[in-house]
Amino acid sequence: MKSRNYMSQKVEEYIMEQRKLGFKFLGGASMLRRFADYADTNMPGQPLTIPLALRWVDSNDHVCNLSKLGMLSAVRGFAKFLLLDDSRTQLIPKKIRFSCQKRKVPYIFPNSEIIKIINTEPDIRPTRFGSLTRRMIFGLMACTGMRIGEVLKLRLEDVDLDEGILSVLQVKKMPIRLVPIDETAQTQLREYAKKRDQKHRCKRSKRFFLDEKGKGVSYASVSAAWNTIIQKTKIGGRRKRQPRMHDLRHTFACNHLIRAYRENRNIDDAVYMLSVYLGHTDIAGTYWYLTAIPELLAVSAERFEKAVIQRRKGGVS
Repeated sequence: MKSRNYMSQKVEEYIMEQRKLGFKFLGGASMLRRFADYADTNMPGQPLTIPLALRWVDSNDHVCNLSKLGMLSAVRGFAKFLLLDDSRTQLIPKKIRFSCQKRKVPYIFPNSEIIKIINTEPDIRPTRFGSLTRRMIFGLMACTGMRIGEVLKLRLEDVDLDEGILSVLQVKKMPIRLVPIDETAQTQLREYAKKRDQKHRCKRSKRFFLDEKGKGVSYASVSAAWNTIIQKTKIGGRRKRQPRMHDLRHTFACNHLIRAYRENRNIDDAVYMLSVYLGHTDIAGTYWYLTAIPELLAVSAERFEKAVIQRRKGGVS
């Protein structure tokens, strides 16, 4: 009979092993600790079995089916490790599936709403530097399609304002991604850096974006500001789900494709370039960001119509 907290002990050993191998293992560690707590509470000292894993997953009824697949995947890796210590361990087969949740339709912002988001103050008594930092963060997300986590993790050495290049590190399966920015963004970020250095002469963080105390800006503070701004501006109207920060990334992707159509560029090349720019290793991930908004449908239909007319005339499309 194993000890009552056997699963928690083995999970911590597994997490340490993964980190020794160079993996950050943050999300997986959190999931496995919850699994271990469930196992030690409900079946103390018992082995990891398929029914136990499924009961734990099903106990999280607030979690979507896609996330449940991720939870099973985390336990699957742990089970292989645990088998070396306990022969009673059952490996989790990959054939277990949940019906995946339908894709949530993203909100595509018109330029006027992006400007409104950047210029709206979420606080009753905003500070000058705090407002500037928030505007820079949302503005950078809008003009580059970067994820909020990528923007907040930018370090001083990641931002090359002379060359106009941002280095985004450890992005999913890519070790590094280079994000070029235009002259307007360079100018705005250079001005921000100047004011940041004037306010925080002795920096307490190596992050590019700092808060009032000189620390790296937290996700919680940006998320709270975003929610307040969306409620104040009533952007999104009566939608059941309010627009997310991540929808700025969807908007960037759609606008990129609209420009490609208007500039009469090869669309396959345009999607490939977008995939590289967004940091996708699989082009299917890029198509996930493209939404059939009226403006995009209009320019694609216009190109198709021109191609049909040209073919009827005997030309080459």
